[in-house]
Amino acid sequence: MGVFVEDWAVTHGSPYLVEGDGSDGAADLVEDGATLRFHPGRVDAGEARPLAFVDGVRRVEAYLWREEGGERARGVVGAHAAGAAVIREGERAVFERVRADRVLVWGGGLREPLAHGTEGPPWRTLSIADDDPVALVGALQERMRVAEAEIAEGLSSQGFLAIQDGSLSRVRDPDEPIVGYVKTHHRRLLPPEHHARVGELAAGERTSLFAIAAGAARSRTVYSAYLRLTPRGPLSSAWAGVVRIEIPQVVGLVEARRMASHVAFVLPRFAGVAHADPRAPQNLQPIGALESHLRHLLGDPGLAARSVRDAVRSAHEA
Repeated sequence: MGVFVEDWAVTHGSPYLVEGDGSDGAADLVEDGATLRFHPGRVDAGEARPLAFVDGVRRVEAYLWREEGGERARGVVGAHAAGAAVIREGERAVFERVRADRVLVWGGGLREPLAHGTEGPPWRTLSIADDDPVALVGALQERMRVAEAEIAEGLSSQGFLAIQDGSLSRVRDPDEPIVGYVKTHHRRLLPPEHHARVGELAAGERTSLFAIAAGAARSRTVYSAYLRLTPRGPLSSAWAGVVRIEIPQVVGLVEARRMASHVAFVLPRFAGVAHADPRAPQNLQPIGALESHLRHLLGDPGLAARSVRDAVRSAHEA
């Protein structure tokens, strides 16, 4: 029978969003010649490193309008938090380098301060030239990603194997050997004949490394590979449990190969479980726990929204 079901809960969409039959990218295989091969995960003797799983969350708390002299500007109030779930050999996992921020982002070049209300923490005022609501939320998302990158870079420089949830496009220092962890597939990166074989991966296996352009301007090259976290279930689609990793090219191909095999060996033990996470198995257990901790850190969304309304009311009464 050729019908299968996505493992993710429908509220989180589909992890496989690739459309069409053509190749969207120009990925070049850099390992195993012109043939896509599968490699079992492995860790070389003496190569065990403490792990740091880095992620962030963000929340839109209110949309604002400002009207004065016939001019209008949009704004958004929101909060973001980022941190790491750190795992040292023989010790319990702990949260480290956790930080949170609350911001008011005005569009259209406006930078009008708004005194915060009686509930919740204050916010910083920022400005962007664009006045589109999507751009305003994007500015909030960008600040969260920058915070994640700073945390990952700092932990990597201290000897951790830093796994950053998402692409490496926001990493500022391309020399740090941070591993990007991508759960959702938007583009077909490999030629069709190789792409079609990714679903054949067994649990704990990775594909050959390939090189792709990364970053907002596609100006940075990273090594990448697909790997499967858990065995495919009898009702699951071919890409169930498949994620993609990114490794900075500056580490060199030999080191990138070693890191990819290391990650393919380590990550399956942290795969998410369906009864606890609707995005299992791709949403790793340390990342899921970190996300819950960060959302708690942001506080009650109702109180945050009330704070915005109090601030706007006070501005009208002033």
